[in-house]
Amino acid sequence: MADIEFEAYLSDPASRRLRADVDPTAVVRRGTIRQALRACQSARSPNTLLVDLDGEANPMPQVGALLQVCRPETTILATGSENSVTLANDLYRGGVFLYLPKPLDANNLRNALREVISADEEQERPEVQASHVMLMHGKGMGVNTVTALLAHIAASFGRYVSCLDLNANFGTLALTFDTEPERGLAQALQDPQSINADTVERLQARVTNRIGLLAYPVDHVDHGEAHFEGLGSLVTELASHAHLILVCGTSMEQFKVMLNYVTNHVIVFEPTPVGVSIASRWLRLLQGARSSLVMNHARPLPKLVGESHLRSAFGNRPPDAELPYIRGMAEAMMLGDSLRSIPQRERQSVGRFLQSLLGVGAADQVE
Repeated sequence: MADIEFEAYLSDPASRRLRADVDPTAVVRRGTIRQALRACQSARSPNTLLVDLDGEANPMPQVGALLQVCRPETTILATGSENSVTLANDLYRGGVFLYLPKPLDANNLRNALREVISADEEQERPEVQASHVMLMHGKGMGVNTVTALLAHIAASFGRYVSCLDLNANFGTLALTFDTEPERGLAQALQDPQSINADTVERLQARVTNRIGLLAYPVDHVDHGEAHFEGLGSLVTELASHAHLILVCGTSMEQFKVMLNYVTNHVIVFEPTPVGVSIASRWLRLLQGARSSLVMNHARPLPKLVGESHLRSAFGNRPPDAELPYIRGMAEAMMLGDSLRSIPQRERQSVGRFLQSLLGVGAADQVE
């Protein structure tokens, strides 16, 4: 059976009458997102799906459920009577491609469909020949901030990045990206046989068109049994989609599983006696495995550690990268503009650090 290119569920007659003006071949049905959800549970979802949110006080649960039953290739558009920037941003973070407030206009809808086609063409990924898996260490040392920075800088080099936060109860990487995962990570870890290209794409929340996030919902509390058997399969599948995989929030059990897949360990530490002590312990624990040291001034602290202390702790090994304290970093992260908050010199330092790991040069950088 051929795929339906464009299908819409609209509650009002005026919106449904736009079909002839926009796309005579479109399938337009009377209904809302709830009818669309029921239809996609029992039949193959169309390539592009327009759903009506009228009647939903909080549409996000319905959007999340719809994403779970639609094919990863399905692009979801939404419309509704509420003209709200807050609602639109929530929908975009939740996986909706575009929100069109009512009354629907034929030109606006036609332009939206053109954007869908353009985005599909842009998001066609080249075949990934080599993928790097970086395991982030240093809980409480600004690891989430450093992870987000590495992801954005790698994306600026034209690389595709997948970020994986394995902390089931206290994972906060989603908050750093201001991107709420609407799809569960638990089922992939519990059912390794189900992991394939489609399920991995379905699980990833999009931070940008080059950065994906796999994590538990921020309000998740896990009282069940921990599952690790699917972790290796998940990382292997991610490696076929992304040039760089950044993993944080690992437990010691998960750390042992990940040792077989990691290409580089990134130890993030603050320049404090505690931070340096923890970093040196990680180096001993890794027993010579490839690692990088990132000194992160996460707080405006006085100088508590001298050069001689660092040399003694790390065996005369200098940090591979250093990030200064940046007052506006938290706000910049929330606005998705972390790169601009970093002074140019430090940004170049982190860029060189990543270039050496990924094997890219300045000529690879994209705007």
